[in-house]
Amino acid sequence: MSLEFDRPLFQTMFCRRTRRFPQGGRLPSRRAGLQYASKEQPVPLTELETAILCFSSNGITGVTVEEIRHLLGHLTVIGRTAASPCASLTLHLFFTNDEGVFYYNAASTEEIIPKERVRIRSVEDRAKILFDYRQNVVKLKEGRIDIPREAIGSAFESMVNLPGTTLFIPIADTTREYINLLFTGLAQFRWRLWDEVEDRPAGVDKWIGSGLLNGPVMTIAQYEAMLPWLCNLEAGMAMQNLSLAATAMGLGSFMMHTIELMTVMKALGMRFEEPKKKSYPRATLNPVGIDGVLEGYCPPYRNPEQAVLEIADIKWGDRGIYAKKGYNLPVPEFYDEIVEATKAFCSYIYENYGRMPKYENAMFIPILAQIHHLDSGFYEKYFPEYLTEIDRNHMAVWHPAGNRNTL
Repeated sequence: MSLEFDRPLFQTMFCRRTRRFPQGGRLPSRRAGLQYASKEQPVPLTELETAILCFSSNGITGVTVEEIRHLLGHLTVIGRTAASPCASLTLHLFFTNDEGVFYYNAASTEEIIPKERVRIRSVEDRAKILFDYRQNVVKLKEGRIDIPREAIGSAFESMVNLPGTTLFIPIADTTREYINLLFTGLAQFRWRLWDEVEDRPAGVDKWIGSGLLNGPVMTIAQYEAMLPWLCNLEAGMAMQNLSLAATAMGLGSFMMHTIELMTVMKALGMRFEEPKKKSYPRATLNPVGIDGVLEGYCPPYRNPEQAVLEIADIKWGDRGIYAKKGYNLPVPEFYDEIVEATKAFCSYIYENYGRMPKYENAMFIPILAQIHHLDSGFYEKYFPEYLTEIDRNHMAVWHPAGNRNTL
């Protein structure tokens, strides 16, 4: 399949468009003269198509390039197709199609420092995409995710989550980076963590008094405002890769915020925790994870101290990336104090405000993306200039006399 894999990046970028109309779709009313009911039967993505799309957004490419092994920095050394701040891997990819709801779990590898620094070098190595997919995918339940049509924006409800389409659902786990960034900020910038409501240190009085934390004031609100930005950035890059891959393959892509996202999270089986106490007006239900699948570094899965210690263990524990089985770097002199200060801050947040994080959610969906086969009749009629030869030849190349699931 050299044609599909070797399509030039810039040519793909020139052709990238949001193309929403899938096989089986319809425009029930006249919108700029575009009333249309699909005459084509929906064709679902094959296993191979799905594997390539999962890889494009969240696949493992090898080992991060460690030009900087800075103090307490990275949480993993896993390189992905989309960048992750400090390689924290906060993005978790779920998807749903006619067969069920799935989790593409590419969060870990067998070794702390894998032997394959570059995972795919040759044409033969491309087979790892399908191998990884089969290793990583976990089926959560049968059947397409149940999203009520009224939860989908009215402009698109007749195009989204239809038979044959695949809806990709990236979930950001803010709790991993919440703790990891505290390590980095305290070690490098010596933040004086501050409760802006009570106007006092946020559990870190001891370390401010000792002079360890002598840097700029960082309020709870200021700190937590960084988390959605970091996680949105990771998800945005992953979904852009997904869209480019779909374009290169001759598929339609549709990124959206046109679904009530809390409804999607509930349909996935997300656990929502009631705040321990309603201590401020924004103390809302906190989506903390999916039991047994994706569990946040926060209560009820871990108390704040346990969560901090688990993140610390990933760095300098027995199999930590900086420990003897990893890069074998010396433990910083004040490392234990940084861990203790982080534990104190996280415990302060939870004990005083009844949720962790305080303002932001532990888990959230930054964006959704649907990938589908284009309805050729609709685009030939209204937008032929947005169809390339790769689009027109897609079914012949990818679905000749049945599904092709080999690379």
